[in-house]
Amino acid sequence: MQTRFVLMEMYRWSFACLPGAIFNYAKELDLDIEDIGIFTALFYTLQQSRPLYDRGITPGQVLQACPILSTQKLSYKLNRLKQLGVIDIDHGNRSFTERIIYLDPLIEKLEAMIIRDHPRLNLDNQDYTSSQGQADQLLDEYRERIVQLELSLEQEKGKQLVNLNSQASASYKKVADFISKKTGNLMSVKMSNELHRWLEEMGFTTEFLLCMLELCFERNIFNPRDITKIAQDLKEYTISTVEGLEMYFKRYVDSEKSTALRTKQFDPDVVEFGNFTGIDMGADARKQVYYKWRYDWGFSHPMIMKAGEVMCQRTRNGGLEYIDSVLNNWMSKEIRRVEDAEKEVQTFKQRNKKERKQATRNQKDTTRSVTSEYEIYVPPGSLEEIKTKV
Repeated sequence: MQTRFVLMEMYRWSFACLPGAIFNYAKELDLDIEDIGIFTALFYTLQQSRPLYDRGITPGQVLQACPILSTQKLSYKLNRLKQLGVIDIDHGNRSFTERIIYLDPLIEKLEAMIIRDHPRLNLDNQDYTSSQGQADQLLDEYRERIVQLELSLEQEKGKQLVNLNSQASASYKKVADFISKKTGNLMSVKMSNELHRWLEEMGFTTEFLLCMLELCFERNIFNPRDITKIAQDLKEYTISTVEGLEMYFKRYVDSEKSTALRTKQFDPDVVEFGNFTGIDMGADARKQVYYKWRYDWGFSHPMIMKAGEVMCQRTRNGGLEYIDSVLNNWMSKEIRRVEDAEKEVQTFKQRNKKERKQATRNQKDTTRSVTSEYEIYVPPGSLEEIKTKV
């Protein structure tokens, strides 16, 4: 009986084959490593597509062959590749997953660049010796075109840099004016540095940044460091819509802020707990411990008071650590009512009482055993002395 190997099933999926020419000409085609990864997925899907005469593939086939890709990510990358002119997409009033992707533009570009760099490949049906002059002329033409393209590229980059600088300065001025208007003061150096970071490093648009700052200022968050922390979370979670912003602030910012405000406000339950146990609950850290029991662990105020009573009865210099251990024990035993807690305390007392009685009984038995041994033991020398006296 032959053994079946998982490796044999892996071979059925074949391998993702990508033309090496893409790596060689990636810089000239303005492709980055993510674009090459998308092309790998496209070529792998093309290898799996049937029938063979269908030149195009659909985004639905790509998503099925590469489940790691999301629809949003694939759509963004396909639009970028189409703008670069390396693929073609036939919309045809179809949904996104049914559109047809053609790789013909990439193949044509690669073929043209390979012929450019290797002119002999374009002389298949001609005698090379008689066509040497034509090949040299063609090569010179390509070199001249390269020089002209490099010059035009430098000019275009210069124009784009000027446009970007002007756009960045306009965006910076717009956001800076908004911050000054909301805060009522001139923008600080720290806020200015962070604003450059939000616009340049994180790449936020002006409108999105204004929405984020509006939500921050509504919650009295004016510290540039705190705003940057929020911006980093938004960048990490790829939040780019107003709905996503509102959900993030409600779920994370508002909950953390409510906890911080709760420690600053007067709470009669905390005061009562401190007076009952004799523990100074004025510090915010101690209030947070109380709120951990109250809200995170879900204990009621009477249950916390009962744990404080247990601490006062069992220890002389107890503290929050002892109460924390008591409540942790009750939580592990699913004790949530005061009546159940009292039963647990009585059971604990009875168990300790039995253990003390047993320990006392064992100590008495040990003492009696030792005493009896001393009563019957007479040293040999003393016995001879007694006989001599008699």
